Amino acid sequence: MLIPGSDPRPHWLLLRTKPKQEAKAVNALAAREIEAYCPRILEPVRPRFGPLGPLPLFPGYVFTRFVLGERFAAAQYCAGSLGLVRLGGQFAAVEEEIVAGLRLREGERGYVMPDLPPRALRPGSRVRIAEGALAGLEGVVTRYLPAKKRVQLLLAHAWRGRPVEVDAVAVRCA
Repeated sequence: MLIPGSDPRPHWLLLRTKPKQEAKAVNALAAREIEAYCPRILEPVRPRFGPLGPLPLFPGYVFTRFVLGERFAAAQYCAGSLGLVRLGGQFAAVEEEIVAGLRLREGERGYVMPDLPPRALRPGSRVRIAEGALAGLEGVVTRYLPAKKRVQLLLAHAWRGRPVEVDAVAVRCA
């Protein structure tokens, strides 16, 4: 939803961050006594140089709650921030229920657990692509990407064994 800059009520506003600096922005906002929230999700372990632990659910964005007219500059110009998201003269806000729902899903863990993939989408499963430009091709699942709702496949005859990502709903058991 969009709100005008003159709205006197506190809202959860969307703050864009510099790449991989969501935690820095949350800490800077907390130091300025502004409530901030960066929902995280537990992704599968990535090889070699990938980050460890939970990753931001919305990379590059943080939710922050305050009255726009009172704390605009403090949020807009904090460390790690690229500024509040706005369209024209209005600011992007998130409804209270959405933030409450994300926090509820996190529970005591501090991160959202991804939904388990269907049995057909587990690594090593043979699948056939049913939709899209690659429809009809068969491959082997190498990884399920829950945050994107996509599947990484190795196609047998195409691209010389390079992995390909497709929507999880576009694949069927082979």
